[in-house]
Order: sequence, then structure tokens, then C-alpha cells
Amino acid sequence: MLMTLFLSALLQAPPAQEASAITHRPALPALVAKAPGKPEYGLHISSPQGQFIFTNLRYSPLQPKGDATLYRVTGPAAMGPYRLGTELGGPSKFTKLDVSGRYQGNFFEIKKVVDGSAAKEAGLDEDWSILSVDGQNFGWNIQSLIAYMTTRPAIEVAAIKAKGWGMGSTTKTFQIQLRKLEALPDPTDAFLVPEQVDELKPFLAQPTTLFELVRSRSALPRFKALPVELQGETLWVVRGVPTFTPQPTGGRDRFSARVSRGAPMPQPQAVEAQGGIVLEFWKQEPGSNLAQSSPAALCAEPIDGLVPGRVFTFQGRWLRVQEVEVEAPTGRLAKLRLAPWAADVTALLSGATLASNLGSGAQPGQQEALEQQANDALVEWKTRTLPGLLANQGLAPTEDLVVRAEKGLLLLDLEVKGIRSRLDAKTRAEAEQKAHAQLAATGRGAAPPPTVLPTTESERLADLLDQRKAILMAILGSAKQALVQQRR
Repeated sequence: MLMTLFLSALLQAPPAQEASAITHRPALPALVAKAPGKPEYGLHISSPQGQFIFTNLRYSPLQPKGDATLYRVTGPAAMGPYRLGTELGGPSKFTKLDVSGRYQGNFFEIKKVVDGSAAKEAGLDEDWSILSVDGQNFGWNIQSLIAYMTTRPAIEVAAIKAKGWGMGSTTKTFQIQLRKLEALPDPTDAFLVPEQVDELKPFLAQPTTLFELVRSRSALPRFKALPVELQGETLWVVRGVPTFTPQPTGGRDRFSARVSRGAPMPQPQAVEAQGGIVLEFWKQEPGSNLAQSSPAALCAEPIDGLVPGRVFTFQGRWLRVQEVEVEAPTGRLAKLRLAPWAADVTALLSGATLASNLGSGAQPGQQEALEQQANDALVEWKTRTLPGLLANQGLAPTEDLVVRAEKGLLLLDLEVKGIRSRLDAKTRAEAEQKAHAQLAATGRGAAPPPTVLPTTESERLADLLDQRKAILMAILGSAKQALVQQRR
């Protein structure tokens, strides 16, 4: 597939650089906003490979040290002030007999030469194809080639010219003085394309680079860290953003052709990836210390958001949201008060389960772990608190306890039966779906397969609630014995 770029368009001029120079500066907000998710921060990197934007910083359990996306700046804002005056394509493969044997390799095609251009005056026309510029092939990356050529007043072009089928080819070196633009374009006139550049990986991996990106992000009100007291320690909390991924906008040929004609550049569509928002807990305010470029801890925000009463895990501990405020429409965390989670014994005695504490979208393992914590708390209450309570309270509170525990047992019994019934239905539907797929593979299946309803419940969850029923029965037995004695 060929990609065409018209080098005679008016293009932005980054500063000239040495072949090994890599520099960076804060990115223009209007330019970086062209990245998926429309971030308002980032680093603008100038390198021999071209112009790049480094942004969309995110932290996750899979990338706890931080991850960001590198986008190549393409279009007018990516290029320097010098023009060859050609429309290039490629790279493409070339195989041709020559007087000295067979040439096999890549080349950049010259699709068009502008009249009066530097290329035209040097004799470089559409019959030639470019093999190298100043002895380099730029990894056959046409964007890197253009970035190099447009930042130099003079270049040496090695080209090959085919003379027809079976008649060989010839090579020639052109010394070309490029034309310099008089006017500079809009520095935000660009299109950002995600790209991995091996030559930039060491620079991007430097702690100072990530720190500069953290500091750039932290300067925005949306990412201003909130100090939160947690068990005698002050942590700085930042509410991250969902991860965005660009969607294809069409072939590279179509994009380049539109740019060369001066048409508006297409922008990548962005969609939220699965995984939601991550809460970042920092030991110090982000961007204040070079030694700190990543959070001390991370935890996933509940899928349906932070609301009072919501429970989540943090460094192996269960925390409950006591108070929270999220600014609209930015999503910045403006207020957050947390406390260690503690079991509500009265609710557990009444047959409550803890799914609502976790919110929608909780994973089976999360609810199982929390229900296990609740069972442990109820066992401790039964052993350490209940005997003294029954010995000292009056008849009416004991009657209330008996009634509450009996009703709780009935509710739990229905809950466990419902879970197992739904799990059985899911198992049957999956088996029928598999059978339909096997029949369809042989051409004998006509009816649509049954729908498998998603569920976050599990057999282990049902077993844990069965255990709670046993704990409630023991509590109920002790309460009834005390009730008999109090009625005498």
C-alpha cells in the first residue's frame, strides 16, 4: 500500500537538529487534544525520526510504573521549512536487472514533481525512485524521511531509474539545494498517529521523561492531587481517566491524498477500553519530586463510580467511602474521606449480603472475599460479644434478636437457592449453546442458540452464604436458650 505526501504544502518548521539530538518541550494544548481522549497535556518531542507527542499517561495493575502513548505528528505541523517539491509514495519493493546484476530492495517512489521546484531543477523527476538521502534509508519510514529532508537546506539523493522491462536500470546521485518557505503554517495543523519508534525507546524510558510527563499532567486542574488521611498517613490521590484506543480512519493512502489536496485532516475516533478508572495513591504530591514518578499504590474505582458506602480494596485492606465529591464535568476528585470497612452485624443478622456495597460490575472474587470477611466478623461477634449481650440485656431485645435472626435465615435461604438456580440455568444454556454450535458446524443447526445470561455469582459464593446460615443458626440457638431463661 502506497502512502502519498505532498511536500510542497506549507509546513511547520521545528528547529534544526543534529542527527543524535532529542529534545522535548510542553505540547501545545490544541495539538495534544487531537490524541484519543483529548488530553490537555503532553510532551512535544523533536528527534531525527520526526516530531512526536507523548501523552495519555495512565497507571494500572498491569503497568504500575506508568504507561503513555507516543503519537507521530503528521501533516504540516510535523515538517521543517525546506521543500524538495515532490509527492512521494512508498516504500515499495523493487526488482530489476542491471548491468552489474540484479537490484533487489526498497525505494521511495516519486509520484509527482512540481514545476519550478528544487527537484525539477536538479533533474529529479517521476522516472526516478529514491534509494537514500544523505546515505540513509530511515528504516524505510516515509515520515522519518520527510522529517529529515524538510529540516535541511541541502541534501544528497541517491536514486535509481528504470529503463523498461528487461533493459536494466541506472543509478545517480543528486546534490539538491532545497527551497525555504517564507511563511509558517498553523503549528496545530497536524494529525496524530500512534507509533512505536525503537530509536526513542531509551529516551522514553528515562525517569526524567516520565517525571516531566507527570508534572505536565499534574499542572491541570483535572489531575490536581487530593490529600487524604488514611489510618494516620497522608496520601495524595489522583483519579485517573479511562484508557482510550484509536480506531482506524481508513487507509494511509487516503489520508495522505486528502492532506496533499488541502482537505481537512481526519481525526481518529476514540473509544473507552474496558477496565475503567484507576485511583492513584501517591506518597508525595505528584510532580514535586523527581524520585517519585509513579504512585505508591493503585486501586480500581468501582465500575459504577465512587459513592458513599461503596467498598473497595486497597493494599489488601477493605475500605469504605465515607464522603466523596467528583467535580463535573472534569471528573476531578474534589473530596474523599475513607475509613476501614467494618461489618454491620445488625444487617448481617437480618440476612443482608454485601453485593450492593461493591456496586455493579463487581467480580465474583471480590464479593466472595468480602462475604468471607463478613462471615469471619460474625463468628467473632458470636464468640466475643453475644454471650455478654445475652447475659445483660432484657427480654425485649432478646426477642428482637431471635426474630431478626430467624427472618435473616429465611432471606439467606432464598438467596442461596436463587444463586444456585441461576448458576444451573447458566450451565444448561452454555451446554445447549455448545450443542447448537456443533450442529451448526455440520450444517444441521437451524434454530438460534439460547442466550447465556451473564452473572457474577459463583458456587463458592453460595457456599459462603450457606456458612453464614450455619453461623446464624448457632446465634439463633443461643438467643433462644437465653429467651427461655429470661421468660421464667
